Amino acid sequence: MRGSFASFTGFTLPFDIALIALGAVAALWHPSADWVEGVFSNGYYPAWEHFWSSFTPAIPFSLGDAVVLAGVLIILAAVVFARPVWRMSIGVAAIAGLFAIWFYAGWGFGYDRAPLETRTAYNGARVNAAAIEALRVRAIAQMNRMAPIAHAEDPDLVESAPALQHLRESWYPVVAALGDRWQPHVAPSKPTLAGWFMDKSGTSGFTNPFTLETQLAPDLLWFERPFSQAHEWSHVAGFNREDEANYIALLACLRDPDPAAQYSGWIELFLYLPQQARYPKSAFVPQVWQDFDALRKRNAQFVNLNLSRFSWRVYNSYLKSNRIASGVQNYDEVTRLLAGIPLDARGLPASLAR
Repeated sequence: MRGSFASFTGFTLPFDIALIALGAVAALWHPSADWVEGVFSNGYYPAWEHFWSSFTPAIPFSLGDAVVLAGVLIILAAVVFARPVWRMSIGVAAIAGLFAIWFYAGWGFGYDRAPLETRTAYNGARVNAAAIEALRVRAIAQMNRMAPIAHAEDPDLVESAPALQHLRESWYPVVAALGDRWQPHVAPSKPTLAGWFMDKSGTSGFTNPFTLETQLAPDLLWFERPFSQAHEWSHVAGFNREDEANYIALLACLRDPDPAAQYSGWIELFLYLPQQARYPKSAFVPQVWQDFDALRKRNAQFVNLNLSRFSWRVYNSYLKSNRIASGVQNYDEVTRLLAGIPLDARGLPASLAR
């Protein structure tokens, strides 16, 4: 028998309305960068991240998947069972409001954090065609140097406990240099129900904004995984912008003593650089060409172009709605940060105070 939504969920009408209003405020409010830095990023967010990381690593599945699935099932149940229709509609909007509050207050406010250019010795004059070409030349040289060494290792070791610990130790000082006055407790990625979608859409990974767990696409190749893991950890650390997460991941990989992690960083940087129409065969050692071929074969096997285009259009709109004006092109802007921010002797970004 169909009953009222209130009896189905236990929510009262005033409570539902409050959730809708608070959810709308959370979604529409853009706090100041000072508020984000002091109250959120280095305020209550560290305790929130430490809360989730205190128990989610022990759970063998993604708790975030369960949270999202529960929300979907509750909404579907409400649509089927709750009546009258007006009450059902308010109840569904209340669930959406609850998730909006959880998303923005628990992670999404990080989109309004001041960009790295304001907290480092960034110099826009350093970003020019010559600097980008120098990055390409350096990336190619380092890829050719590291590829034979990285290929000589067991590819399964890139996700071993020691390798991930080395990556963490290389990553922590970078996020500290860029403004985190606390240490994120990051863990290895977990399998996710969204794995099929990531493979088909060409998505390398994501951070669940509700439980702050990281997930990587099942079809990632071994040399993509260190960079992608460090990228998602950077989101957990409160760096929501894609160019900043890429920048942190790159520096972490290049500071890592593991040749596979270094190779992962250099090849990802190269792929984000503006590409030439053709490269002669002599430009890369055989192992690099082998990896380029593996990327092409993987994409041909898994990626659905229509789904990929649609999902990236949606994500482009999502980023722009969160004041990332360049949308998905924000990923590529890592090259601007790398060219514009000088590094010290430890491979860390120079701050304004240095």
